This record gives sequence, structure tokens and C-alpha cells, in this order.
Amino acid sequence: MSLFDKVTKTASNIGNSVKNSAVKVGSNVSVTAQEQTELVSLKAQINVINQELDSSYVQIGRKFVDYVLETGEMPGIDVSDTLKLIDPKMERKQELEKEIIRLEKEIKEKNVLREKQRAEEEFLAEKEKLDKALAMDIISQEDYNVKLAVAKKKVDNYIEIRKIEQQAEMGLITNEEKEKRIRELSE
Repeated sequence: MSLFDKVTKTASNIGNSVKNSAVKVGSNVSVTAQEQTELVSLKAQINVINQELDSSYVQIGRKFVDYVLETGEMPGIDVSDTLKLIDPKMERKQELEKEIIRLEKEIKEKNVLREKQRAEEEFLAEKEKLDKALAMDIISQEDYNVKLAVAKKKVDNYIEIRKIEQQAEMGLITNEEKEKRIRELSE
């Protein structure tokens, strides 16, 4: 009967683990989708404002050409009425651009946090594997300590490692330099 209880308990634990993982993934996808929808909406609003501004620029150009054709002169013309229409649109465009930058930064920060959480989960899985190997006398305490320290350093220096990877992606450092710097941080 105790074997059956262990099997039942293990199956229950696996089921709960799968369920919790699915809930986490689902909520992450939902939040990411909302953020992306908001970002697309802001960019669409800027696009509409740009189209309205282009229309105003065309009006200014027409007034200028009409004036030049009527008078044969190239002096200034009065476009203050059109500029009054443009000003609030330009202000709104700047507000939207600032909001886009804020939202993109927030999305990036959340992605980094999710990636860091994933790195911490990988560390915990590695620790669990090492604990099991140590308990089964597959590795020595010394090997355990060394391997655990390396895994812990990867989590502790996650942000620095991420920055180094981004520098390599941008071509600021070579792959060799990237590998060397990451090795220094994780050993």
C-alpha cells in the first residue's frame, strides 16, 4: 500500500508542477500580449498624428504656392492658423513617443526579470540534481561545492552576463572577449 501511496503522491506532485508551470506561462503570455497591444496602439496613434501633420504641411505648401503665383513674390505668408492646428498634434506626438519609450523600457525590464527568474529556476534544478548525486555518493562533497559555486555565480552575475551578451550582439565586443568575460564571471 505504501508503494501505491508514493506513486499517487509523485503523480500528484508532477500534476501540480505541470499545472503551476502552465499557469505561470499563461499569465506571462497574457501580460506580454497586453503590453504588446498597448505598444501597437501607441504606435498607431503616432501614425495617425503623422498623417494629420502631413496634411497640414501640404496645406502650408499650397498656401505658399498660391501666394507666390498670385503675387510673383517670395515673401512670407501667414500660416499661423495651420500652425495653431499643428501645435497640439506635435505635443501629443511627443507625449506618445515618451510613452512608447517608457513602455518599451518596462517590457525590456520585465523580460530581464523573467529571464533572471528562469536562470534561478535552472540553478535550483541544478542544485537538486547535485544534491541527489551527492546523496547517492556519485560525486564528492568537494565536487559538489565547486559545481554548486559555479551555478550560483551564474545566477549572482546574471545581469552582468546579460550585458556582456548584449554588447556582443551589438558588435561592441568580439565573441572571444564575450566568452572570456563570461567565464571570468562564472568561475
